[in-house]
Amino acid sequence: DTLYICNAVRLFDTIYLDSDPDLAQEYMKRLEEGGKALCQYYVEECKKRKEPNCHQVIITSDYPKEEILKFAQEKGVDTIYVGPRGLSKVKRMLIGSFSQYIVNHATCDVVLVK
Repeated sequence: DTLYICNAVRLFDTIYLDSDPDLAQEYMKRLEEGGKALCQYYVEECKKRKEPNCHQVIITSDYPKEEILKFAQEKGVDTIYVGPRGLSKVKRMLIGSFSQYIVNHATCDVVLVK
């Protein structure tokens, strides 16, 4: 069995920073670094538990929901575990729930983690 620990960074979020390209670049760098650090933490936890096939994946895309599903399909993933993204109720209404999208469109089992 293989475990892929994935962090998705949504490029679209930087559209609000277009007036300052340096700020947008720094924002993306920090998002990616934070995602890598979080993924690496979980990879290390897997190693402590003697889970040999644990891999870190960072997805950077305008549409990470679709990229996660595409990745899962290509790798033959049998279960996707997805946690909360932390959107406000208003943002969730406007752009939709990431988790809900995964649940509705995945071709494999999905487990929602709180």
